[in-house]
Amino acid sequence: MIDLQMKYCFACQDEYLPEISKCGVCGSVLLSGAEMLAKQNDNMQVQSQRLGALTDKDDIVTIFKGPLSEAKRIEAKLVSENIGTRVLGEEGGCGKGCCATDVELLIRRADAPDAQQIIDLDFESMTGVSDFNHNIADTGYDPDAQTSTCPACGFTFSTAENTCPDCGLCFG
Repeated sequence: MIDLQMKYCFACQDEYLPEISKCGVCGSVLLSGAEMLAKQNDNMQVQSQRLGALTDKDDIVTIFKGPLSEAKRIEAKLVSENIGTRVLGEEGGCGKGCCATDVELLIRRADAPDAQQIIDLDFESMTGVSDFNHNIADTGYDPDAQTSTCPACGFTFSTAENTCPDCGLCFG
């Protein structure tokens, strides 16, 4: 139940005293009780317009590839938002996702923007990192290049060093 006098974190669903401005878990700016109710109502309207369970005729895309346990955790969040999902195992597995080292979490292409936002909010609430630059996530350390961008923090540094001077991530 939402108390109009309190503040709330939409990402974590935590309640705070009125004088608090940021979530202690993820750092998100808190919403007033009225703002939280409005956002929940908007979210319920969006959920009701989604098609739910996937069918064989849907245009599907992979939203996540990784361990089954993580895929199932993300899948539960998406299903709770009425986003249809399917988990598939890699070749060589049983096809149910339980025998493969990594699985793919599939969703309807039309739901991808909403699903990504849900995954991003989940990431923020689990890590407290709200300003992660996804563009650097796939960068790698190349010792033959003059400079490299750290995939953890985004700092660009000379490869004469094998440790990021900004965050301390070691590459050697």
